[in-house]
Parts: sequence; C-alpha cells; structure tokens
Amino acid sequence: MKMRHTFKDTSGLTLLEVMISVFLGAAILTAAVTFVFSMGQLWGRGADEKLFHKHVRGVSRFLEESFYRSGTKVSAADAEENNGQTGPVYWSSRGGPQYETSEYLTFELDESPGVFVWPEERLPYVVCSLELDEDEGLYVLWRSRLETDFMEDEPRRTRLSPFVKEILYHYIDYTEEDPEWEVLEEPEDEGGFPHVPQRIELVFQYGEERVSRQIVIPGNFQVPPKPPTQDLPL
Repeated sequence: MKMRHTFKDTSGLTLLEVMISVFLGAAILTAAVTFVFSMGQLWGRGADEKLFHKHVRGVSRFLEESFYRSGTKVSAADAEENNGQTGPVYWSSRGGPQYETSEYLTFELDESPGVFVWPEERLPYVVCSLELDEDEGLYVLWRSRLETDFMEDEPRRTRLSPFVKEILYHYIDYTEEDPEWEVLEEPEDEGGFPHVPQRIELVFQYGEERVSRQIVIPGNFQVPPKPPTQDLPL
C-alpha cells in the first residue's frame, strides 16, 4: 500500500515576525542616519573657519610669490621722475580719472596670473596695483603695457579677497642707532610722496576672528650693518 505524505509549508513569516523585522530595520536605519548626521556635524564643525584660514594662506602666498616674480621695471632715468624708486615694487598712479590722483603699491609680471580672467592667452607685461576697499576687500588693478591707451584707460579690477579690512605698512631705518619697526596705517611719505615699506601686513577678518599676515617687499629690505670688528689680543 502506497502511503501519501503531505507536508505543511512553514517557510513564511507570521505577522508578529514581520512586525519585529520592520521594527529592527527601522531601528538600524535610524541608528545609521544618526551616526552619519553626527559625523557630518563632527567633520563640518569649524569648516568655515578652516576655509577662511586656507583663504588667508592662499591670498598671502599669491602676493608673496607675485612680489618675488616681479622684475625691476623702473630704469634709472625713469626713477628720477618717479621719486627715485628703482625696486620691483613701487608706488604709482594708474590710468583713468578714477585712479590717476592716488598712488598704489605696484608690481609688474611677465604674464598675467590665472586669477586674472582673460578669454585668450595670458597677457604679457602686466602692471598690477593693490587697492583696498574698506567695504569690499582687497582688489588688484591690472593692465598690460602693450594695450592701447595703457595710461589713459582705467585698469581692470579683480577682487582678491573680501576679507581684507586693513593694510599696515612696516618701516625700519637701520641707519638709526637703535632701529625699531614702525607700523603705520598709512604709508610713510616725504614731500607728499609715499615710501615703499619693507613689509606690508594684511589684516583679514571673518566674523569676530581677525588674522594678520606679513609679506616682505623684495628689493627694499635693508640688511642691518655688521658690528665693527675688533682685533682680539694675542
């Protein structure tokens, strides 16, 4: 006699088991979301400050490298008409009625850097000047010497940083007996014409945080005189 066996399929989940599974899945998902959110807070905390300090380093490095890449463009003949300035960084007025009555700290580059927007190849022999706007930040006025009406037309204007609030000028005279640094809010002048400082100090501000960076002006930093040598007794 053949026996017929029947088997009951018990592989399905009961309603209770489904509810437990949903509850566990929701708990795991909630924990994962909480973890990701907390990590985001951890990594994002202070992100603005980090970006601000990175911006400060980038702007300072750009100006420092630009100063050192600038060539001595002022000849001896021109220097006599330019208040004796012969260094790679000098004071000059710019073209156009808006800029021709003021003096700006100026340097020249063989070609325009990448931050200066230009649709074709980089412009050669670019004259750059620093302009501080107390409300909008630090700008660079620039124009190529090869452009038509170089001194008559106003220069282009590119903002380097909206966070620069001050430029301080550092001077020292090593011919004095006890030379000390003098920090001025306006450039030192004689006879109405400003002197090139040995350093400039950029003051950045973001919210309540203020950060300063000093940049050495090449070609205008005097080396302290060596003390007089004395013969040692034999």
